[in-house]
Formats: sequence, C-alpha cells, structure tokens
Amino acid sequence: MDLLTLCSKINLQPEIKNKALSFEKEFDFKTVEKQLNDFSVYENMNKARAELQTILGEDPDKIKMLACMLKASAVAYETYQEKGIPDEIYVSTMKCYTRFIDETFQRTGRLFFDRDFWTTRQAGCHLFRIGELEYERIEKDGQTIIEIHIPSDADFSPSAVDESLECAKKFFREYYPEAEDSEYRCDSWLLDSQLKGMLKEGSNIIHFQNRFELLEEGEAGTEFLEWVFHKNDTGDADYAELPEDTSLQRNMKKHLLSGGVFRSVHGRMKEK
Repeated sequence: MDLLTLCSKINLQPEIKNKALSFEKEFDFKTVEKQLNDFSVYENMNKARAELQTILGEDPDKIKMLACMLKASAVAYETYQEKGIPDEIYVSTMKCYTRFIDETFQRTGRLFFDRDFWTTRQAGCHLFRIGELEYERIEKDGQTIIEIHIPSDADFSPSAVDESLECAKKFFREYYPEAEDSEYRCDSWLLDSQLKGMLKEGSNIIHFQNRFELLEEGEAGTEFLEWVFHKNDTGDADYAELPEDTSLQRNMKKHLLSGGVFRSVHGRMKEK
C-alpha cells in the first residue's frame, strides 16, 4: 500500500495529508529503512524511534515523523495480507493517526502530530483495534500478555466491550495462535477504585472495573486530564479551572482540590 492510499483510507485531515505527501516526495525513505523495519521488533521500537528523531532533525509539528510512521504502517499492510487479517481491522487500527490529530486540535486549536511515542505499536503490528478496544501483544518474562487500551472514541458500554473482547479472542486464536491463551490485562486510571465512590454502580466505568482483578497500584498521574477534562496532560494544570459539566468531572475535581490524586492501576481480567 502506498502513502496516498493509506491517507485516504483513514480519512487523514487534508491539511496534514498534503504536508505528509509533500515530505514523501522529497525524502529518501531508504535512509531510515532500518529504523522503520525495527518497529516490528517490540524490544527495538523505542530505540528505533529515537534514532529516527535524530536522523530527521528539526520537526516542529512532527510532520516528518508522521510521514515515516505512515510509511511503516503502509508497509505493515503486507503483514496483514500475509496473515489474512481483514482490511477492516487494518483501517480501524491505522485510524489512530486521524484520531490523535483530532484530539490535539480539540486541546490546542492546532493540527499537528504528537503521538509518535505510541504509534510505533500500530506501525510494528503489535497493537490492533478490534471493535471498540485496542489490544497490544507484549512479551513479558517469557510469556505473551494482551494489554487492553481504550480509545477516546470507543463505545464503552458493557455490550460493546463484550463484543470487542469476544472478537479479540477469536482474532488471536486465528492470526496469532501463540497468544490464544494469554492473560488480558489493563493499566489505566479507569481502574482506580476511588472512582467507585464517584459514579453510579451501573456506570460503564464501574462495569469495566469489575471485569478485572486489581494487581498493582501505580504512581499518581494526570493522564485523566486529557480524557475527562480535555486538557493538556502537562502535570501543572490549575485544578480550580477544570470544567464541571458532568458528575464525573465535578466529583473528580472536588477530589483533586482536596489534595487527592488518581493512580494508574494494573489489573488482570477475571476468568469467566
């Protein structure tokens, strides 16, 4: 698949698409072929991204980096075809680029790319969007773990999550049989048990929490600012200025103003 076709399939914003395609015309991707290929090796992808940054040099809106990520993602289509993975999953997975750029625009009023730290996973065929959720294959201590991620545009209702999980298990059984019996885990502020006191029992978040056995409470973080309050996750937000449009916003803001924190909690999905 070429870059233009990929950009069209994922409905990349026209302004960003034109910039990425202009860069493609003037850049020799053979100079970064090693780095792009290394995305497919989980242990090497972060090093490859760092090397790529150095090679590309000044890149204020990360259009150069985006073009390289898209190039690697277009090449990844060959892996999908070889395995027989449906195009629907490929396109859904790669629409992360469009979604991420939309999210930065909502926060800042500018169109630019800032998620290259994450998209090595999609470009390297480690992470797949299956239905409403994303699933990342991770090798840890000699075993494969499936990490669940919740995209910002997901239907988070229990029925939609059930359907996604069912499809994911079928996906790994068919295309990555070595991961068929893997544990499903999640590391997220959404698993912070404090939220149970801030939401109704039947809420989507509580229903999601109840799917997991909580294993480890991590460090306090501010990742939730982007997803709940649509603010930049810079760690220096003025909590007094946070919006109070929903009951979750009001309860979380009250907790923060009283000195409370929210933590990313690691959980293992319970067996049915």
